[in-house]
Order: sequence, then structure tokens, then C-alpha cells
Amino acid sequence: MLNETILQQIKAAEQKFKINNYKGSPVYQCTVDKHGNLPILLSAPHAVKQIRNGQVKAHEFYTGAIAECLAKQIGCSCITKQYLIENSANDDPNTDNADCVYKTAIRQFMQKHKIELFVDIHGLSGKRDSIVDICINGGKNVNDMIYVNSLQKCIENKFGSNRVSIDKYFSAFSDNIVSKWVHSCFDISAIELEINGDYRGFDSDNQQQSLDLFICLKEWLVSL
Repeated sequence: MLNETILQQIKAAEQKFKINNYKGSPVYQCTVDKHGNLPILLSAPHAVKQIRNGQVKAHEFYTGAIAECLAKQIGCSCITKQYLIENSANDDPNTDNADCVYKTAIRQFMQKHKIELFVDIHGLSGKRDSIVDICINGGKNVNDMIYVNSLQKCIENKFGSNRVSIDKYFSAFSDNIVSKWVHSCFDISAIELEINGDYRGFDSDNQQQSLDLFICLKEWLVSL
């Protein structure tokens, strides 16, 4: 049954990313928001468009809204990229170095707060056959596989077997990838979670399965 309350919360959260054709607005600052004491930090660095090697790359719709709504509902922290720095040759936290605004905000926050799990939420093409691809650099970016195993079980209990992949489409192996960088700097488990576009369809006929996945992610995070 469609949960209209959660659906409207997610749609409302997406609005600030949609500004200026998903370029966002500098009115919204790049900071970590703490919504409770659960030692988890959620991230969505591609919630708006970004620039990589001088080329503007598409946003990954609803990744920012998912991160923010999950954080508010379970009581953890989150950071989302909320505007495009248009006068930059590179404005992509997943390729920028440690001095970029996004990683600086993460570093400053984690120096003051105890975080045990970092989850970087991204968008996977709807043409892929995985509901989610869990990217962990061959296991090197996590200190405990329980995080991965419990997420896989949660999703497959809802959607059936063989719907979750690990390092199939992306593997989070490059040093500047946010999750790899977090693990290297702070020695905590860091997962890049690629969510299929058909399961981020909060404005489409896929609303129900998108909400079902959102609930799966929520149940997974509170069970840790």
C-alpha cells in the first residue's frame, strides 16, 4: 500500500535539488546535517549536476532526497551536494581531491563526531539488472561484511534473490572516490550504494517499488 506521507516527504526534499534545472542554488550550503545520534553518515554527492574534466554531467535524481529523508527518519547525519559550481573545471566530489568543499565538510564533521558507517548514495541506470550495486572495492572499503550481508538479505527478502550485486558496475577503487577516501582517512566501513533508476521513480509508475526499497534501506540502517 502506497505510503503517501513518506512519498510526499521525499518529493518535497527533492525540490531544492531541482532548482535551476538540477543545478541547485548556492543558497543551500554544503554542510553535514545531524538529525540524531545514530553513528551513520549518509551522502549524496551527485544529487545535482556536477562538472568533471570541464564537462557537465547529469544529476542522479532523488539520491539527495533519499539520503536526507532516511537521515531524518532514522536519526543519523547526512550531507548532499546542493549546487553546481559553474565556474570550475572540476566540481565532482567523487573525483575531486580532499580539499574540495564536499570532502572538507565531511572531514571537519568526522573529526568532531563518532561515525561507524558511511553510505554514499548514487544512481544506477534503469537499464541495469541490479536493484542496487554495492560498491566496496573488493571488500577493502569495509571493515565488517555484516553491513553488506545484512543489506543484501533485506533487499532480497523483499524483492527476491539475485537482485543485489557487489562491485558489478562500479567498484569504488579510485583514491578520490568519496567512499574510498572516507575509509582511507577514517578507517570505517564505507559503502558506495548505486540505486537503480527504476527504484528511484517517486514521480513515476514505479512509486510503490521505490517506496518499498526506501523502507528496506531504512530497516537495514536501524538494524545495524
